[in-house]
Amino acid sequence: MKRIKLLHFLALAFICISMQAGAQQRTTLSGTVTNDQQEKMPGVTVKLKNTNTGTVTDEQGRYSLPVTASEGTLVFSFLNYATQEVAIGGRSRIDIVLKNEESKLDEVVVVGYGTLQRKDVTGAISSVTAKDLENQPAMTLEQLMQGKASGVQITQTTGAPGGQIEVRIRGASSINAGNEPLYVIDGVPYYNGSQDPDGTSYGTTTPTNALASLNPNDIASVDILKDASATAIYGSRGSNGVVIITTKRGKAGGMRVNYNGYFGVQQVVRKVDVMNASQHAAFLNAWAAANNNPIPFPHPDSLGKGTDWQDEIFRPAVMQNHQVSMSGSMGKSRYYISGNFYDQEGIVINTGMKRYTFRANFDQDISDRLTVSETFAYSKTDSKSVPINGAGKGNVRSAGERALLTSPILSVYDSKGEFNTVPWYGATKFENPVASLQTTYGNLQRDNVTGNITLSYKLLDGLVAKSLVGVNMTNTDNKEYYPRSTTYIGGVLGGLGFLANRRVSNVLNENTLTYSKVISKHKFDVLGGMTTQSEKDFSATNQPTLFPDDRLGINNIDGATGVPMVSSLKTQWSLVSFIGRVNYQYAGKYLLTASIRADGSSKFADGHKWGYFPSVAAGYRLSEEKFIKQLGLFDDLKLRVSYGVTGNQEVGSYQSLPRLVTDASYIVGGQLLSGARLTSLANRDLTWEESKQLDVGLNASFLHSRINVGFDYYKKRTENLLFSIDIPATSGYGSSKALFNTGSLYNRGFEVDLSAALLTHDFKWDLSANFSRNKSVLTSLGESPGTTTLFVGYAPGTKLGQVYLGVFHDQKEIDAYGLQPDAKPGDMKFADTNGDGKFTGDDRLPIGTPMPKYIFGVTNTFSYKGFDLTVFVESSVGRKGDDIDLLNDPTDLTSNKYKKFVNIWTPENAETATVPGPGVSNYSYSTFDIVDRSYFKLRNIRLSYTFPHSLIPFLGSTAVYLSGENLITISDYPGFDPETGSVGYPTTKTVVLGLNIGF
Repeated sequence: MKRIKLLHFLALAFICISMQAGAQQRTTLSGTVTNDQQEKMPGVTVKLKNTNTGTVTDEQGRYSLPVTASEGTLVFSFLNYATQEVAIGGRSRIDIVLKNEESKLDEVVVVGYGTLQRKDVTGAISSVTAKDLENQPAMTLEQLMQGKASGVQITQTTGAPGGQIEVRIRGASSINAGNEPLYVIDGVPYYNGSQDPDGTSYGTTTPTNALASLNPNDIASVDILKDASATAIYGSRGSNGVVIITTKRGKAGGMRVNYNGYFGVQQVVRKVDVMNASQHAAFLNAWAAANNNPIPFPHPDSLGKGTDWQDEIFRPAVMQNHQVSMSGSMGKSRYYISGNFYDQEGIVINTGMKRYTFRANFDQDISDRLTVSETFAYSKTDSKSVPINGAGKGNVRSAGERALLTSPILSVYDSKGEFNTVPWYGATKFENPVASLQTTYGNLQRDNVTGNITLSYKLLDGLVAKSLVGVNMTNTDNKEYYPRSTTYIGGVLGGLGFLANRRVSNVLNENTLTYSKVISKHKFDVLGGMTTQSEKDFSATNQPTLFPDDRLGINNIDGATGVPMVSSLKTQWSLVSFIGRVNYQYAGKYLLTASIRADGSSKFADGHKWGYFPSVAAGYRLSEEKFIKQLGLFDDLKLRVSYGVTGNQEVGSYQSLPRLVTDASYIVGGQLLSGARLTSLANRDLTWEESKQLDVGLNASFLHSRINVGFDYYKKRTENLLFSIDIPATSGYGSSKALFNTGSLYNRGFEVDLSAALLTHDFKWDLSANFSRNKSVLTSLGESPGTTTLFVGYAPGTKLGQVYLGVFHDQKEIDAYGLQPDAKPGDMKFADTNGDGKFTGDDRLPIGTPMPKYIFGVTNTFSYKGFDLTVFVESSVGRKGDDIDLLNDPTDLTSNKYKKFVNIWTPENAETATVPGPGVSNYSYSTFDIVDRSYFKLRNIRLSYTFPHSLIPFLGSTAVYLSGENLITISDYPGFDPETGSVGYPTTKTVVLGLNIGF
């Protein structure tokens, strides 16, 4: 009976619960969502908090949602709008107004000497935020910028830690003057030229990147100014574009402490497919036979694979990075302080770099009118290096050359376990690569101090005076030693040492007035000011030889008995400038910007020192027109057009003056006296190189800024090119050069930028992409004589060569072709390009494409709850460059070769050969040496997880991440990397595991 009663009770309870649940399920909430402009909002997510129950609003902003709890909470969310939570409170209808958060249109963009909201920008500007740069294994800013901005081509010319990186904004604008952009770091302009002392006179220079001293983790934003409207305010230094870098500063609030660190492993991106020992021995046999010499290797197959020098020289290398930062405010003071340690082993044995940085940024509101801002940064880099480029013409080879050109026939060690010193057949300037790399000493240390202090005083409402004083001081030491026992150049000279020091100091003073005023529908921003900047540069070198012993090396130069090469050099330059700019708006619809800068530079001749660089830009915000608003399509639609003139002063000092050296000796009165002699002609007309640029742009934003598109078309013509021209020997100046203004260069192209929030709910998908196409053409050489690398109508760097058609397999092919009767079987077949029925030197054409036809980058970011996955790919297409190192030369027997030379022409392989024979008698630079350097790279892939605060309540934001760099490279290029080439220092692929903790 009790069991029956219990069953009855449970049944009754179940019925009551079911009735209650049914009543709750029948409760339906509805309403309408609008924004603060009273516009109805479709696509808004409406969810019952802490449940999976949810919906989205329809085209009229309406929603209907069945709920099971009258006391629950609704959550309304939409991209670029503040998320709102509303208690249901038993209601059946809830209408909500969402407030717009700061959108991309309201982002602040840093321009020259000021800031603007993006919607008010009339120039072509690309921006990279701190979020785009974070949690990636890179030492320098340029590496992180690759593929992130349209119109910006960044080429990593070497994989060496801290090595130089080439940046081109809208193509190269000069031939012999600088082509790097101007960098403005916290208001202070820098030109990223090498500040290292020169290496030895035998080609051992190992230039590094001056920006390697800047810690990327300290960067808050990067704004890249590309058109003349944006860059003309920098006048004589704006023709190559301007990169404005803003470092992090403190914000109001309590102290925030952050740690970011990672450990990683690097490997060479890919190995080069070269001959093994038996294959190279067969090649050397064929070469000897073709030249009627005895066969050096009777049984080449017995040698097997031999030594893989790439495996011997390259290694997996570790890297680590640790940063601690503190930021916040105390009263009216705001601060950001950081310390960083970065340590990267090189993938080449006996190389690597360490960097130590410290930064302190302070802002103090002295009163309601006066604000003082201070920036201070110190960095020290310490690198172990080897020569990067093969500048020594075989006397000193780069790491890549040693790994690829050394014959695999040679072994690392001999039978006694000592380094092998027996060269292979045909070897000249021999050295054992492992022995030479391990025993060569190369150490470069740089100390860099930068800082500035800014006073900003509000004179009147809208009128602000600002004064900035900034300094940048660099001290660099370079020490090198090449042992006589293990290096070729050291053996020739009895040991080669090198000591060098270079000190560079740069001082800047800027004084500006800005006035802002709104009168009805008119808005004015006026800027005026004066700046001065000067730089002093001193270097000294000492190159001793004939050391008594290798063991002490550079630490025993007093024991060196050779006559040392000693030199010193001091240069300086100064720049005085006046600037002015007006930004005008009418009704938020019509935009006008006009600027002018007058620069006076000490680098140019008297009467030509001053240059004037004006610009004007107009913008029309079509989205403010009623007929555009009625379409209901655009959040913003802006048409831009600009025109301006910029300059280039990046040439050496004293180029307009006659220069003397004091190494001359004269006989006067029967006595030998020291004297001076002229080494260069004066150019009293030397003046500015000018770039005139037209830009037409369009920006559009859709779907509440979920989709943003930008398009720019530009034409840039550089005139009065600064050309270094050979002086005839009959002038008495030998083979020296002089700088002249002559010729013109033309760049034309277009750029497309896209950003889109494709999915915006729990699973988010953000896409950003950019595409750039640039064509560079030399339009005039002016008074400059023709060369083999400069041709009117072609891009600079295009070379003169033959068109290669293949191999003459036998005499019948030579006779049938008829145009090369002197050729032999195995020789190269060339085209009659001018159609005159004969093959001559006149058939040479400009060949190769030194710059890519287009570049693009695409970033996809996927987010789900605490997980974030970022995939970034980058590509360069259409570049075709030469590959004329010894790997590709069939006439050379001193070095190893690409594996394609296995199929070299020989009498036994005549019918199937694809490569000219080792005895080729007509080898000439041609399309045989041109290779496709296009590539597609998985530049970065990063997976991170941010722990929920409830899991670690005593910490702030905490995340762990796994990041990979350069993991996949797709290219037909046969060398290490299509970016760097097949010699030099290879690039790396890297995987790191990192941790980011906030307190």
